[in-house]
Amino acid sequence: MGMEGRQNLNVEELFRLYGNDVLRMCNVYLRKQSLAEDAFQDVFVKVMTRSDSYRGDSDVKYWILSIARNVCLDYLKSSYMKRTSFMGDLLDKTKPQGEEKKRIRPLPGNQVEDRLVEAMDTSNPLLDAVQNLPAKYKDVILLRFYFDMDNEAIARQLGITESTVRSRLMRARAKLKDFGREE
Repeated sequence: MGMEGRQNLNVEELFRLYGNDVLRMCNVYLRKQSLAEDAFQDVFVKVMTRSDSYRGDSDVKYWILSIARNVCLDYLKSSYMKRTSFMGDLLDKTKPQGEEKKRIRPLPGNQVEDRLVEAMDTSNPLLDAVQNLPAKYKDVILLRFYFDMDNEAIARQLGITESTVRSRLMRARAKLKDFGREE
């Protein structure tokens, strides 16, 4: 849906069309429903207040998802998340032995993509592995397999070349293929 200029940017319509995608992205990045909902609201506040920054050179969906990604990254960098993460780590260390996270078996061949798509809507060790990837790999994996974007759209979204997208996807798949082999 290409929209030209600020006067045609109807936030209610954008909310209706892309709200589910934005909430899903927030949930995937933040992994906590209450934070995802807060970030979701912040995204649409920014869409309203920054509608003049939409240049019309890409699909409005990608512009909104870019805002969502940046809001989520800001949340992850926030002091609240650092405190929460510290407390979670502390609680994990106090768990009795034998309650470690379940590991999945190594992924042969092309099953990486199939398992990624299955994992996205569930609490899954593979999604945890995606979350632990470096940001540059996590971003391309999520945009490709969760939001079904092609390499060209991912390149525009992240401001990188298509060959860089392909390279990052290949490296991310290799890292995920090794997931489960580590002890």
